[in-house]
Amino acid sequence: MSTKELKVNYQKLLNKADKANGRKETVSYLNRAAKLKSKIYSKNKTNCIKCNGLGYLRTSLDEARTCLCCYGKGFLIQEIQRL
Repeated sequence: MSTKELKVNYQKLLNKADKANGRKETVSYLNRAAKLKSKIYSKNKTNCIKCNGLGYLRTSLDEARTCLCCYGKGFLIQEIQRL
């Protein structure tokens, strides 16, 4: 599925969870939505430009700093990168 289709399905699941009757039904919809959210998130990330996906910048052999471009995650979301 494309990212656009995943986002549409994610919104549908959230709407169903909002209209669900019981706790179990709501939780099942929210769990399915969480799985879709993780797929959307994994398709949108790219390696950080400064640290090349490591999450830290090595300044010397004894010292390493957290990369402030990606905040130590090692990747950027494409929407943020375009700005």
